[in-house]
Amino acid sequence: MAKNYQDWLKQVTSPALPPVIAMGGEERAFVDEALAEIKKRVLNSGLVDFNLDILSAKSSSIEAILSAAKALPVMASHRLVLVTESESVKVDDLTTIEQTLKTPNPSTVLVFVFDQVDTRLKFQKLLDAQAVFYKFDHPKEREMLGLIKSRGKLRGLKIDDEAALSLFLEIGNSLLMLDRAFEKLELSSEGQPITTQQISEQVAQTAFQDAFVLARAVVLKDRVQVAKSLCELKKAQEIPLRLLGVLAWQFRVVLKARLMLDDRRSGSEIGSKLNLFGDRLDFVMRAARLLDTAGQIGRLKALLELDRALKSSRVPAWLNFDRAVLELV
Repeated sequence: MAKNYQDWLKQVTSPALPPVIAMGGEERAFVDEALAEIKKRVLNSGLVDFNLDILSAKSSSIEAILSAAKALPVMASHRLVLVTESESVKVDDLTTIEQTLKTPNPSTVLVFVFDQVDTRLKFQKLLDAQAVFYKFDHPKEREMLGLIKSRGKLRGLKIDDEAALSLFLEIGNSLLMLDRAFEKLELSSEGQPITTQQISEQVAQTAFQDAFVLARAVVLKDRVQVAKSLCELKKAQEIPLRLLGVLAWQFRVVLKARLMLDDRRSGSEIGSKLNLFGDRLDFVMRAARLLDTAGQIGRLKALLELDRALKSSRVPAWLNFDRAVLELV
């Protein structure tokens, strides 16, 4: 059974990493955080270029991937092989991979990253059985108060229960928005406990609302509002990759509602399952009915492509973001 974020936190305190790790899930902030921790722990000798291979399963053969995993580290104890787009691994290659899983190279940490996690699929099922598989879902709303306090502590921020609740009411359960809020609060806290007044001044009056307005406009295909929001967010110097997280979160909520509509669930059932009520439920139901399931999935796939472009392309981030968002409407 795939492990979760709490299991990953326990792994972080362990003295050694497993030789083969798989991960993925809806909460990209957790995935990115885990990858950063793995890189920090494995690539600690300074010879990063010699001991790091990043390969795409979509464009690299399984032979190339496993050859990199068998290589020895250069002037270091370990090397890291990071495989992206791992859902592209062919079923015909599973027998070869299974041999590596049985006798992994002890001086290599091999990491398979999936854009979508479904451990019923053959390759993911194999990794779940013979390696360590982490599935990072969005935190539940009831988990967010604890995450706000623990993640704030890591940044040196002092956040009591009242401040944590106030911050949660502003940003919901979006970790990307939480990190952005922390960046704002770090500038004003000066080592003192965070107050609800600071949150009101530093967080509520940022461009967060514009980010959610953009997400809603894209979901509802309101091209005029999308163009307006993009201008306001660029002026506020918001980071496209963070905005992408808000869009992806909103799209996933709408997709879940669409899937439940396909199962002939009522509006009240959908609201109860997704913890949505009132105007928020009305918006999600309206958005879910705009496109069928295939259309909703297609939009999420477009965001995955945008995520890759923002992380790897030399094209200015805002140019990529503008173009991709406008194509969605």
